[in-house]
Amino acid sequence: MSFLTPLYLFGAALIALPVILHLLRRDVAPPVPFTAVSLLRKSPVDRSRRHRLRDLILLAARICALLLLAASFARPYHAAAPATTRTTIVAIDRSFSMGAPSRFERARILARQAIDQAGGDRVGVIAFDDRADLVARPGPAGEARAALAGITPGFGGTRYAAAFDKATELLADEDHARLVVVTDLQRSGFDESGAVLPERIELSVLDAGAQATNLSVSNATIDRRRVTATVRNYGGTPRTADVRATIDDRQAPARQVTIPANDALDVTFDAAADATRATLSVDDADGYAADNQRFAITESRTLPRVLIVGGGPGAASGFYLTRALQADAEEGADFDVRSVTGSAFAAMTADQLHEQSVVALLSTHGIDRRAGEPLRTFLKRGGGLFVAVAPDVDAAVLSALLDWQPPLLPRDIRAPGMLAATDLRHPVFRPFDAVAANFGQVLVERAWHIDAGSAWRVVARFTDGAPALVERIGPEARILLFTSDVDRRWNDFPLHPAFVPFAQEVVRYLGAHPPAVSAYLVGDVPAGVAPSPGIVRAGERTLAVNVDPRESRVDRVTPAEFQQLVTRSSAETRPRAERLAQQVESQQNYWRYGLLLMLATLVVEAFVGSR
Repeated sequence: MSFLTPLYLFGAALIALPVILHLLRRDVAPPVPFTAVSLLRKSPVDRSRRHRLRDLILLAARICALLLLAASFARPYHAAAPATTRTTIVAIDRSFSMGAPSRFERARILARQAIDQAGGDRVGVIAFDDRADLVARPGPAGEARAALAGITPGFGGTRYAAAFDKATELLADEDHARLVVVTDLQRSGFDESGAVLPERIELSVLDAGAQATNLSVSNATIDRRRVTATVRNYGGTPRTADVRATIDDRQAPARQVTIPANDALDVTFDAAADATRATLSVDDADGYAADNQRFAITESRTLPRVLIVGGGPGAASGFYLTRALQADAEEGADFDVRSVTGSAFAAMTADQLHEQSVVALLSTHGIDRRAGEPLRTFLKRGGGLFVAVAPDVDAAVLSALLDWQPPLLPRDIRAPGMLAATDLRHPVFRPFDAVAANFGQVLVERAWHIDAGSAWRVVARFTDGAPALVERIGPEARILLFTSDVDRRWNDFPLHPAFVPFAQEVVRYLGAHPPAVSAYLVGDVPAGVAPSPGIVRAGERTLAVNVDPRESRVDRVTPAEFQQLVTRSSAETRPRAERLAQQVESQQNYWRYGLLLMLATLVVEAFVGSR
């Protein structure tokens, strides 16, 4: 007899401790002479044998109950008993390629055959595509057969790694295990690495059938007055088919096209300038149904607004920063940039400032104290502030606007050296990585030297050690201060290639993020969105969800190639002997009998103690 957790037996030995202490410390009262009763006849009082027998039975029953409890927790098992059963996991492919005509019915038949062949094994069922779900826990074959009826093809792509990971998790404690994969053997299921299976798990592959041809809409776009569908032919012969488009609930005339073998063709449809959504489809009765449609949307982009506060009318303050933020305007701007004078900024209300994402303060000319409260409210509401100093920024006005205590007391420094990014982990400099040394080419002639202290975090310095870019630390503050200017008066930074990405990263960090992604694949949808294709609403956003175009391919592997593409791992998290011991113990379950005996002993103890 062996024990799975023998440490509990050491705890059982401690039961003898109170008995030993009782025997060692048992005191016998000595006789004490007392004159008043010395002539009385002795009359000893003896405990009856019956009482003594009852006490011994109670002691034995209580000790036995505790010993049985400790032995049950130690999980006894008979080590010589071999494992009588093994576990078989049937993994059935439910990707949309299994929705080809009669494909999934054949897969069900193969899965039932695998369950029947398992004999007395415990059988579990997994359904997998991009992810793997357990639909029947390892147990009787009847439960596994019943679970097959509820599995249907979905809209995900084939990922064999998901099935292997789930099977490995379920069979972690099994030394006699088998995994049966029922699939159409698509090669695309191995596109991503991670198809690893332990060597101790026997792998069998059942072929659910092949697909010779398939048409799919692999891409759909809305561009100005055109909607374009990319139709791909995965077969070995040319195919002629009708392509249709529904644009903003309006059905466009169908177009008949011929797609060459193993090639793609762009099909365009006229659309209104304000078209926002489109559904493109191709007629293909012989291929996969799920990829015959594709969805596209064009949401009106609400660009993050950046307000640049410069000098008076005609001043050039903000020119380089504006051009840097609009550098990609031809491909679609990422920011809506607006420049105002200091007096116009001072006249803005808190609600008007709240419409902005970031304020870039390059001058304090014309700004009075009335601008302080709206600016502080803007920062408390989550806005960001970028300050670049230079001659047009008055430190006293800046401190009053932001209510800084103590106020900012800078001093001018000449020739502070080159610019050096000292904190490459900061989000502003993280995208530069290996090219951060390019900042060393910036020649700075003049800057402010400020005492950073505990209120500021230094992000970049000049080569003389003076702070160059500092961040205000605080729960409600998102402020970056550049201690030189960005208008080419104190340095030549705006002329360097690093200036454009630096300006854009500063604005992004302060809160002006680009619009969120609105197109997803079924396997990548955010939480709360159903994993099925279509145009859906997610909160205040409209999303286009489409199937993975890789699943549309018809190229396959043979069962032998499938076995070769699976990486067999010999590394195990626990020793084989330990896994085998737990497997044998789980089949014997002697601990249950121990608990039953303990309960019976407690019943005897209660009966004897009540007499």
